[in-house]
Amino acid sequence: MSSILDDQLRLMALKQYGLIKSIKTPDISYADLKLILKNTENETIKQLAAEKLLKETGIYDLYEVDLKFILKNIENETIKQLATEKLQYLNSHPRLGWAGSLARANRLGRFPSESK
Repeated sequence: MSSILDDQLRLMALKQYGLIKSIKTPDISYADLKLILKNTENETIKQLAAEKLLKETGIYDLYEVDLKFILKNIENETIKQLATEKLQYLNSHPRLGWAGSLARANRLGRFPSESK
């Protein structure tokens, strides 16, 4: 429940600052980009967020579900092609796929309950 409220507060703050301005901020977080992408109907904003996620986020930080979400919700063919390439790369390298990304997240302490 608290994570839903945190997301809502973060989204409100991003909207108040301006979504496009937020996306163009060099130090915007991966989580904020995903939040914007999942909670806007504006195609331009979706495309900007998806493009920044795909171009500036390392392959180790992208998850298969995020790439599939981008493919499903973005109309821009260039962005779709980039997401498809990254998804194919993840799928062709088993250690980088879904299980690998969970293991990396666990190792990095992103899942505190599982890192012990």
